Amino acid sequence: MIRKTPKLMRLMVMCAIVLTNITCIRSANSQSDETLIETTSGQFRGVIEDDVLAWKGVPYAAPPVGALRWRPPQPFAAYARIRNSGEFGHACPQTIPDSRPEWGKEHLRSVGTSEDCLTLNIWRPKHAAGEKLPVMVYFHGSAWKYASSSWPVWTGDDLASEGVIVVTPNYRLGLLGQFAHPALSRLQSDELLANYSLMDAIAALQWVNDNVEAIGGDPESITIFGHSAGGVMVNFLMITPQSRGLFHRAIAQGSAVQLDCSRHLSQRSLPGAAYASMEDVGVEFAEHVGLSGTSDEVASALRSLPIETLIEYPPPDLVLNPVIDGNLVPGDIARMFEQGRQHNVPYMTGVSNWEWNQIDNVPLIAKWFMASSLLKGLSEDDLAIFDDKWTRIGVSQRWFGEGLFIASTRHLAKEMRSVSAPAWHYHVTYLPESLRSTTPGAPHGMEVPYLFGHIWDQPDYHRPVAVELNDEDRRFGEIVRGYWLNFAKTGNPNGPGLPDWPQFDTETDYTMDLGWDIQARHAFNKQTSDFLAERALIRRSTHICGNR
Repeated sequence: MIRKTPKLMRLMVMCAIVLTNITCIRSANSQSDETLIETTSGQFRGVIEDDVLAWKGVPYAAPPVGALRWRPPQPFAAYARIRNSGEFGHACPQTIPDSRPEWGKEHLRSVGTSEDCLTLNIWRPKHAAGEKLPVMVYFHGSAWKYASSSWPVWTGDDLASEGVIVVTPNYRLGLLGQFAHPALSRLQSDELLANYSLMDAIAALQWVNDNVEAIGGDPESITIFGHSAGGVMVNFLMITPQSRGLFHRAIAQGSAVQLDCSRHLSQRSLPGAAYASMEDVGVEFAEHVGLSGTSDEVASALRSLPIETLIEYPPPDLVLNPVIDGNLVPGDIARMFEQGRQHNVPYMTGVSNWEWNQIDNVPLIAKWFMASSLLKGLSEDDLAIFDDKWTRIGVSQRWFGEGLFIASTRHLAKEMRSVSAPAWHYHVTYLPESLRSTTPGAPHGMEVPYLFGHIWDQPDYHRPVAVELNDEDRRFGEIVRGYWLNFAKTGNPNGPGLPDWPQFDTETDYTMDLGWDIQARHAFNKQTSDFLAERALIRRSTHICGNR
């Protein structure tokens, strides 16, 4: 029998304390292990939000600052230590328009803005440990100039709870995301130019592919989706060679692309909206801020400009869609689809029936110039489908909503016939009951907060006023979300309990009407859409768009 001396007793107590602490530490570590991921950017400890795990502000590329401003995204040097990722990263530099809802402006103020903004956020269901889940990568909208991947209306927690992983990347905005100047083109002739926001999206997708298993995703099931500028991003990702193999399904929501004349890197186009090349835009900006000298001097001065100078400059009518550079963007989106050069993946696309609500508050003089740009080269006979009661300004509104959105979306869905992958086409006509007597149609982005499950938190998103919601809204949201989730999981939006959604093709010509009476409609908007597409093709064939 061992005699327990006071010294031995103290030693035994100390050992017990140490063992208890080790057990506690192990217990704490075991509880936090499910939030720990090891990626090419380093190890990150996330947070648990109800039944969802979240990692926020994870860098996918090096900060594009200093000498890396207006350069393709560079690899991120991995952190050496475990980093906490419970807070969103900075939004990319931008102005905050007064027209934005207060909750949106408050969020941007809270996260701040910085050129060090190439981060992404990840949400994964907590109960799915060990499973390989479908991944949905969402590219946010707002004209390539505003917002952030962490905006409350499209945070992925609610959507992820349905059995998918949601990833939302930031990408460079405004002139930081879309810019060219002859000096930069000469000095960087051996690398991709101008389309830096699109390059960021490709880098984010590459990061997702490199780390898909680390975040619990299925490497064979990655869906890209986005709305407005994000929908345009999806369409450009469908045609850029550099994104081939990085995703398996695509959803372009509320996307506006020109079928006839896109802006080029250095070549001028149709007099009007896309006449000036991106280099022309850069030269005009450099002259505006008083820069001149050799290529080295101009490039250095451009990279030294205060961020405020860059974000305050872009005129409101400057369209910042990616430009044709012959490499990253080989040609017009419409031509690429017609020639079967888009990626051969299942494709879903659609818009709302009141897309021109976006320009309702544009001053009349601006609408007049918009009309001149959009309608250049079209005769009165060309515009006859819009009856003669419409003024030139009224025609421009309809061309904006029906030509840039409705006709182009339907045309791209139709041209999926040039590959073997299926297409699905939709048209949002749904309005909350409280708006049906006062609003002409479903405004731009009506489906987005329903899809993400945040309509109850942001009832004023893309609406004239905050709306009163009811069970009908809940049902609409469940159906829309069901279609999107099924598509992400299987490549087909159809599933149990949902109205049948036929594939879109030129023979059956079915469009899904996402309204209060959800149903497939034959030849929906066919006359107007085909007419506007034909006018665009006529402009193209008569070389109004320049030598191509």
